Amino acid sequence: MAYGLLWKIFWGGSDMRRLLMLVLSMVLLSCSAFGAVNAEASSAQQTLRIGVAALPDSLDPALAYDVDSSAIANGLFEGLVRLNEKGEVIPAMAKFWKISADGRTYTFTLRSSAKWSNKQPVSAWDFEYAWKRALAPDSANAYAFKLFMIANAQKYNQGALKDASNVGVRALNSYTLQVTLKEKTSYFLRLLAEDVYKPVNAKIAKANPYWSLAASTVVTNGPFKLKKWDDNRISAVRNPDYYASKEIRLAEVTFVQPATGSLENAYSNKQIDLAAGNVDPSTLSSADAHDWQSVPIASTYFYQFNTTQPPFNNAKIRKALAMAVERDTIRYGNPGFGFVSWGIQGDGEFYRSQFADSTYFQEDAAQARELLKEGLKEEGLTELPEFSIIINDLASHAEIAEDVIASWEKNLGITATYESQSFGELLENRKHLDYSIARAGWGADYNDPSSFLEYFASWSPDNDSGWSDPTYDGYLKQARQTSDPTIQMHLYAQAEKLLMDQMVILPLYYYVSNLLMRSDVANVNLNYDGSISYTRGYRT
Repeated sequence: MAYGLLWKIFWGGSDMRRLLMLVLSMVLLSCSAFGAVNAEASSAQQTLRIGVAALPDSLDPALAYDVDSSAIANGLFEGLVRLNEKGEVIPAMAKFWKISADGRTYTFTLRSSAKWSNKQPVSAWDFEYAWKRALAPDSANAYAFKLFMIANAQKYNQGALKDASNVGVRALNSYTLQVTLKEKTSYFLRLLAEDVYKPVNAKIAKANPYWSLAASTVVTNGPFKLKKWDDNRISAVRNPDYYASKEIRLAEVTFVQPATGSLENAYSNKQIDLAAGNVDPSTLSSADAHDWQSVPIASTYFYQFNTTQPPFNNAKIRKALAMAVERDTIRYGNPGFGFVSWGIQGDGEFYRSQFADSTYFQEDAAQARELLKEGLKEEGLTELPEFSIIINDLASHAEIAEDVIASWEKNLGITATYESQSFGELLENRKHLDYSIARAGWGADYNDPSSFLEYFASWSPDNDSGWSDPTYDGYLKQARQTSDPTIQMHLYAQAEKLLMDQMVILPLYYYVSNLLMRSDVANVNLNYDGSISYTRGYRT
């Protein structure tokens, strides 16, 4: 969760590979398939070229830290489950599973027909090895925290437990994997679709720690297998040994990092068939502009209040500031009035479709002025003292701060400023509650509302707002424990409503991604994390 936050705070929309290759890149929406479905193209035409900002240095799925790496990993590797285009969990390497009465123990039966690209069987031992390898303290895996729901996983990762055999994952035999959680976690199956849960061939990885760095040694188990890997291209072809190979229509997929020029130029020059993320529509020709669309993504841009600092400890004052902002003056994303963004799965549909954020609050300058007046009176003030928003030093954040401050001056008659700080400075000030209002953001680490809402739980290491509420915590704990998705989503909605009633955050917008794609590409969509889902795609 911390990596998603660090990316949002520092970059707010840039390609994170240029900083560390250890932080989440854009967190985007799982959306409906794009492209018309006509008569399917011939087998010879079933190729797809996907433009990427950068190719990964490693094809180890546990090191897929950005959307491009994740897209590649999703074609070459497959875990126990996968998510379909609706974000629903469906069996993958696991043929089926059983859950114990207390909801803590999962027993997965693997497909005996599943094979690695070197013809070795995919075994439960491969999963146990891969997960414990990612958790090993010396691995320094950025996404090890996604495994912390497993019993003793966090203790082992942080060095408090030395014996990996005590971690709650073990192969009972070649095709049976047993996983014990530290507590019942209703969204655990969704977590299993994450890259860090994908298997690696234990025999190969133990024999050669550098197996993932060269095409000649990479061994995969997904719907595609590696064909070629050079400085600017990774090509993968349909894997005939994949258990569901009949579902795979594309004969070859190539990921292209343009040697020169931009993704937009590569698209215009017919070098790629699609690209997503940092695509600038203003640079497109009129013809290519028809292939462009803006897609909502699972990430939220917001300002965070220090709720321990007067007068921002007053919820009426916080709400007044939120209601006074004219979000249509901000040229980024889609206006947001909640915390959980689009792209997160609810009960049979997107959570945000089930629970509209417009029910929490709306822009209303008159009501904002009344709330401000009431809040100031409660604090013994006649006017709001001048204050400053701290932001990290990027031009886009300064632009947004200026828009927000202009709204406050216009609608509330108050004076505010902003202060640009370095990334490290901003983090330290937030950590020590040395701020009044701070720029923040969050993107989901997995496809469930809890990935957002647990940010503000009292136990969350990321909660640097000074706010906590036992009722809020209770909703989240109940949601973890329930097996009924309808009840679970309503508990999440109650938690979010409480968060917004208290106006702990001032939501500004939900992120969007720019997508360029040929009109004859069908059944290709964006996963919630922004990686391109193409394995069941085809050309028409």
